[in-house]
Amino acid sequence: MADPDFTKARTGPPSCLVLHGLGGNRFELAPLIDSLERAGCELRAPVLPGHALSLGSTMPASIWTDWIEAAEASFDELASLGRPVVVVGFSTGGTLALLLATRRPVARLVLLAPFLRILHGGLIPFHPLALLRPIARFLPDLPRRSAPVRDPEARRKIDAIERFQTFSLRATVSALELIEWVKPLVPTICVPTLILQGKLDTVVDPQGAVWLFHHLGSSVKTLLLLARSDHLVALDYERDRVAAASTSFALARDDGGGFDDGKE
Repeated sequence: MADPDFTKARTGPPSCLVLHGLGGNRFELAPLIDSLERAGCELRAPVLPGHALSLGSTMPASIWTDWIEAAEASFDELASLGRPVVVVGFSTGGTLALLLATRRPVARLVLLAPFLRILHGGLIPFHPLALLRPIARFLPDLPRRSAPVRDPEARRKIDAIERFQTFSLRATVSALELIEWVKPLVPTICVPTLILQGKLDTVVDPQGAVWLFHHLGSSVKTLLLLARSDHLVALDYERDRVAAASTSFALARDDGGGFDDGKE
């Protein structure tokens, strides 16, 4: 999709749509959400279908077509306010944000640990969908593990938050199917994009962010690798840097443009 004119008729901060990750909620992005709201952004952070905690402790199966439908509805609501809409996506929310940029006039993208490649350490010699589809039929739910974050204080806080006690493999299969749908579209996405990726990610393969950086069609793109962060980059050791860089990019104070390997 062509790069929209982000500065046209700009009278204030942009609106922001924030999309959480698979099995998560807005708590995954709380410091960043607070930063964007302090900057004056009108913000929506919808709970994606199948992710409402009122559904119980077992994470239900859900599918990506329902997730993108909810994301589009929230985008359209924000767009009706007349300001550019920046989309912030974490993990599977980042994959949804990329798809949304092919369907709606997204002004900018901020992608945190985008889910484009599952982490398996090269131990799986075939496509992960081929493995997970049959497993999900017989073992639809897995116990929830501890939060993927390196900061011990942050982990204690997250583990104390009400969350699903299981993780849906069927929803994971759908997230992998979403990746297969989105990846061929990446070269057509010309939206200014900031990608933030933890080098210590234990959920998604950091090389997926590198692949995205090199294949995006945008001429304005930055990859920021975070040397001390796991998957939950908005909550981990470098959360202040994540919030500041994301907010600055969303407000168009810095177009960026380059590869930051996270070395201090």
